[in-house]
Amino acid sequence: MRKTTVALFLLSFTTASLAQKVTVNTVGKDPFNGKAEEVIYKAKEGEWTFQSYSFPVIKVTYKPNGYTRGEQASDAAIAKLQAVNTKITVATSQTVEWENNSSVIIQKDRLYFRTGREIKVKAAYHFAQGDYNGFRFQLSDQEKFFGGGERALPMDRRGYRFNLYNAPAYGYGLGADNLNFSVPVLLSSNGYALFFDNPSKGYFDIGLTDKSVLEAGFVSGELTFYVVFGKNMDEMLNNYTAITGRQPLPPRWALGNFVSRFGYRSEEQVKEVVGKMKEQRFPMDGLVFDLFWFGDDIKGTLGNLDWVNTTKWPNPKLMLETQRTTNNLKSVLITEPFILRSSKNYTEAAPFLATDAAGKPFELTDLYFGNGGLLDVFRKPAQDWIWKFYKKQIGNGAAGWWSDLGEPEKHPSAIMHNLKDQGITRLMGADEVHNLYGHYWSKMLYEKYQSDYSSVRLFHLNRAGFAGSQRYSVFPWTGDVARSWSGLKSQLPVLLGMSASGLPYVHSDAGGFAAADQADAELYTRWLQFAAFTPVFRPHGTALGDYDKTVKSIPSEPAYWDEPAKSIVRSFINLRYQLLPYNYTLGYEQSMLGKPLMRPLYYYSFNDQDALKADDEYLWGDNLLVAPITGQGATARMIYLPEGKWYNLYDNTPANGKQWINHPADIKSIPVFARAGGFIPIWRADTIRSTEAYNAKELGLLYYPGEVASSYVFYDDDGMSTRTLEKADYELVTFSAQPQGATVTIDIKTNNEAMYKRKNVRKFTLLIPVQAGFNNIRVNGKPATPATNVKGLTVTIGKFIGAEIEFTGKPIKVDLVK
Repeated sequence: MRKTTVALFLLSFTTASLAQKVTVNTVGKDPFNGKAEEVIYKAKEGEWTFQSYSFPVIKVTYKPNGYTRGEQASDAAIAKLQAVNTKITVATSQTVEWENNSSVIIQKDRLYFRTGREIKVKAAYHFAQGDYNGFRFQLSDQEKFFGGGERALPMDRRGYRFNLYNAPAYGYGLGADNLNFSVPVLLSSNGYALFFDNPSKGYFDIGLTDKSVLEAGFVSGELTFYVVFGKNMDEMLNNYTAITGRQPLPPRWALGNFVSRFGYRSEEQVKEVVGKMKEQRFPMDGLVFDLFWFGDDIKGTLGNLDWVNTTKWPNPKLMLETQRTTNNLKSVLITEPFILRSSKNYTEAAPFLATDAAGKPFELTDLYFGNGGLLDVFRKPAQDWIWKFYKKQIGNGAAGWWSDLGEPEKHPSAIMHNLKDQGITRLMGADEVHNLYGHYWSKMLYEKYQSDYSSVRLFHLNRAGFAGSQRYSVFPWTGDVARSWSGLKSQLPVLLGMSASGLPYVHSDAGGFAAADQADAELYTRWLQFAAFTPVFRPHGTALGDYDKTVKSIPSEPAYWDEPAKSIVRSFINLRYQLLPYNYTLGYEQSMLGKPLMRPLYYYSFNDQDALKADDEYLWGDNLLVAPITGQGATARMIYLPEGKWYNLYDNTPANGKQWINHPADIKSIPVFARAGGFIPIWRADTIRSTEAYNAKELGLLYYPGEVASSYVFYDDDGMSTRTLEKADYELVTFSAQPQGATVTIDIKTNNEAMYKRKNVRKFTLLIPVQAGFNNIRVNGKPATPATNVKGLTVTIGKFIGAEIEFTGKPIKVDLVK
């Protein structure tokens, strides 16, 4: 038997799960059939390891000879490797094939990946150049790539080179290519995704230097990537989040309206703003406190971590409790990881700060906010130290947290971090763990909540992190975007790019953040109309006129805008609240299946070329299509409607898909369409103040008839308890529609009939657009009770035929007859 070296690979392998080594004859056809979770190929230059899962994902690690910085600091991958049937055939090529039909082919000096007969990744190989090690992949001519985290770039990222290095960008707009949240995952239109589990400073070059090559380089860390197969984004994200985790269910109040600005400077000001919002009849659920809660100045106060001005904040606990009980507002407090020398906690914090190479606390002298140190968040003692400050404010009534500057905003290469609690014995430089910093901050908060407040769903606004941060209940915002039309235009690709990267609750400072010379009511209106169909609705911007007279104060709260902006925004906030049952169900889809709340039109297929071009519109869930207005003075815009039929949400006018239409868009609305066959549950209420009043026992149910069978699953639980999915303490109500000639039959079923034995009843007001032509509704063969009062039931101005349906847990059959 003869050993043969083919470029990088010596053709022997190890089946780790069987603890045996097998040498394969490269000339003969002797196959090895066994059960393995790991196969190793050793070569003169290094060693390749292939590992398997029970789902279609292959993990690949390369260890170059002499590579001394190959520690894995990341915890992004949490799925357990699994031994599955392995078939290795050696002939002119060598194949490692798992029973999930994913294969690795070794041919000459390159790797090939495939599912079934179709090769997905044409080739992959390692490179070392300068300070970087990494991989190069051969690309197909028409291949497109999506994802990569926050980038204000076209959704197809091919033809761009950008950094993998979390970085703030004040006042950014369209074209900003490197923002706060880098995620090293790319989804290919060829039916696979590549996830690089390396948090060190790096880059992607996606066909810029060489149009046929994707290059991923890193300065340190384990050289690992995952090939994640799937015929569309939905399958790829399902498999990717099976590796990195999915977002826990949000607290239901997180889907409401936030009262927020930079920033409230006293209790008196908070009362004035909240009172104005209440007087002007704006629903609200969250109240956000920026950095003035722990000091009177922007500079010199980071690290105080307490209400230091007892004149402006005389009784914080009473204030937060009063806002909660009187106005149903949950308070969210900002914190930062920098502890300044001028703060009251610097001396106490010094042992927990990141150091220089000699082990002394590293002092930052060019941080905008002042001189000081950076908490070494990787150390458990440092986590315990700062947690006591969080815990004190939770005792005061803080319901959520906002972590700012967590890239970290200032992170010189000379800073050293101690990761011995993660099993790494040497100090690691800032560039080696930079992208993990915000991730570990989120992990600390999540795990501390699990330990000390296990019944509370964490709400955590954060600005930076890594792959897998979603499982720590983060609600990322997109940083300090400009208050400009370019800023608004930049948000859709940023949000969709993050959504395609596994971070489902990304959102922007609605209205824009950065200081501006003048208020623009049109821009503000258009931004908030768009924000109503994003995961978090939080208007937020700079309003510091009472602090700095040179800065123009532009309100973020809609109660302070003139008409017609105020009334238009109010209608969209009300619309968002009415969509609460639909939006909350999107959270369930994410937690169970890894689906993002915002989905590009090509989410389920890359075959529609027009859908790929229409990257300035998106699906909100599966049943709503949203086309934001991002151009100043626009009165109309071109919209692409995908295959099927679509109903205008405002007047129920139907339109056929697979076409572009020029749609009017006056300032009062943005184009929104409902999918034919789609169900949309809505909150039926004449007056909405907050999610506290939400009543899922009485809902409206919009159904837009289609020509093909369709179904929808509505999710409901108490909106706050943890482990509801784990304990199956929830209900799924399934609506299935079957068109047949002049009739549509809708079957309604529950997964939890037992809950109705306690005399629980749901009441659905079924609403069908009159344009669909139905004039008779029957329930279990009997005439339905007509809906006599639809006030407050519908988000649209269209006309409906309606029926009241009482659901007692027993299956119901509803017939719509023309």
